[in-house]
Amino acid sequence: MSDRDVVGVLKKYEHFLSPNDGGVTFSGGEPLLQPTFVKSVFEKAKDMGLTTCLDTSGHGNPRIWSKVLPQTDYVMLCIKGMDLKLASFISGVSEENNKRARELAKYIRDNYKNIKLSLRWVLMKDTTDTDKELKALASFAKELSPVFTHVELLPYHVLGKEKYEMMNLEYPLEGMEPYDYQDAVEVKEKLESMGVQAILADH
Repeated sequence: MSDRDVVGVLKKYEHFLSPNDGGVTFSGGEPLLQPTFVKSVFEKAKDMGLTTCLDTSGHGNPRIWSKVLPQTDYVMLCIKGMDLKLASFISGVSEENNKRARELAKYIRDNYKNIKLSLRWVLMKDTTDTDKELKALASFAKELSPVFTHVELLPYHVLGKEKYEMMNLEYPLEGMEPYDYQDAVEVKEKLESMGVQAILADH
């Protein structure tokens, strides 16, 4: 699908999207693997008066980011963990790649103060919900003023496990139970007590 194809779809729904502050979100996979394509669609969407949102894990570098961010209104940045070893274990990629996500957040803060930045945080029992991790997350979020808006809490689930089984791959988080909703509510309240706005994704 080309950028023109995507814009063609957007035009079909423009009459509905425009009055409701609607727009287009690029998600993953990882949209920053195709920065030129994302940039082109975002530019055309902005010309139509639509909003643009980037849902990313922070791939790339300033050269890549500077292609896309000037046309971006919202960024949803997935942070796997504040401890880099933990983040690497959860994501299955290097500590350096996980560090890059934080670099992107600071790059947005320093260069694109018009962007609204939220942090997405997967809740995993006794892993990403520890006091140490949550305090570090809250501290990092506060560093991102004025672009930071909130943390979106995503209770862990096992919906992706079947994909691994279909491909005969070992599921890296075998034994991790789905996150309890009431525990997620308590994490939300804990972050808010630290002065960080948090929302809880639908379960």
